Amino acid sequence: MTAPSLLLDFAVVLIAAEIGGVVFGSLKMPRVVGMLVAGILIGPFTPGYIVDMAGIEDLALLGAVFLMFSVGLSFDIRTFKTLGAAPFTLAGLGVGVSLLLGFALGIAFGWAILPSLFLGLILTSTSTTIGIKLLQDFGLTNSPGGDLVIAAILVDDIISLSLMTVMVGLASPAAVPLSTIVVGVAAIIALVALLVFVSQRAFPSILKVTERLSPGSTVTIAVSFALLLSFAFAVFGLPPLVGAFFAGSIVASTEYGSRVIKNIRPVSAIFMGVFFTSIGFMIDPGKLPGVLLLAIAVVPVAVAAKIVPGFIMLRRGRGVPPNVVWRLSSVLIPRAEVSLIIAQYGLTIGIGSELLALTMAVVIITALLPAPIAWWTRRLRKQLRASETT
Repeated sequence: MTAPSLLLDFAVVLIAAEIGGVVFGSLKMPRVVGMLVAGILIGPFTPGYIVDMAGIEDLALLGAVFLMFSVGLSFDIRTFKTLGAAPFTLAGLGVGVSLLLGFALGIAFGWAILPSLFLGLILTSTSTTIGIKLLQDFGLTNSPGGDLVIAAILVDDIISLSLMTVMVGLASPAAVPLSTIVVGVAAIIALVALLVFVSQRAFPSILKVTERLSPGSTVTIAVSFALLLSFAFAVFGLPPLVGAFFAGSIVASTEYGSRVIKNIRPVSAIFMGVFFTSIGFMIDPGKLPGVLLLAIAVVPVAVAAKIVPGFIMLRRGRGVPPNVVWRLSSVLIPRAEVSLIIAQYGLTIGIGSELLALTMAVVIITALLPAPIAWWTRRLRKQLRASETT
């Protein structure tokens, strides 16, 4: 891609993302869903202007990294210590139930064991970016239970990709022994945990030295740290977005967190639209009607597998009010980037294009559902208040 073409495509994507966000925002729906729809409309599968994805994909990755870094800046990494096992329990329940129910549905559809397992896999991971952005849109980031939901979303990304690694290893033509795969995944996660631990201990000192030598460079060093940690996560085979989140959390635990987030938010807002729009580029709307009936069966399972564990954990474990519990739990519903990645891996090992089309339908529908659920809970709360006053 030539530089002038990249500039034009970048401008088109930004404008389309903003228009989609504004339209859906005016309809009281999440802006990110409007951005995703905008991506479908200007993507390679629809007529009209076609964006060259060669350069936009890199910009989209930067957008996701900046977004997750910003979210991490409002989530002190020490919160994981206070939450204890709760995020792992919630994530494990959501992933486990999604995998089992998805597999059962695949068998009920008459699919073979491997496609059925991949159907379960695509339902396991809550979209990190959409879910956390919905928390912000709903104003629930700092609400009781919000910290648990954010932590669980991040943990279930790691669990889902680890399961995918195991599944792809077993399904490949030269199958690797399960014990070797499990040991490899455990080693990767241990290395990443060590990396985060060392960064948490060393990076605050680096920021203090930078502040003394060149106060204006603190934000630059913090952003560079986020990019490096994201790269390290990618090298280890884990989501770079989770690395960006941990980088933000580590910076948030220092005295420079508020300054960094003030400077990074405008940049994050620009690139965020590119990321969500790029998800829409992957969706071929022409294939959706053929899997609509399957999607009607799969989506309720996808919803129940996340929202029920969320409701139980938040209501009983955290004492969150019922109206807030439903909205927080609904944030766990959307599937997107990891689900599409898993479906594409399935395509490469010959599972078939039907699974990818079904994943596209699930991504669109589950991204749309949290808004009406949030609206319903607010309406129900108003009705209850009205009945109490009469």
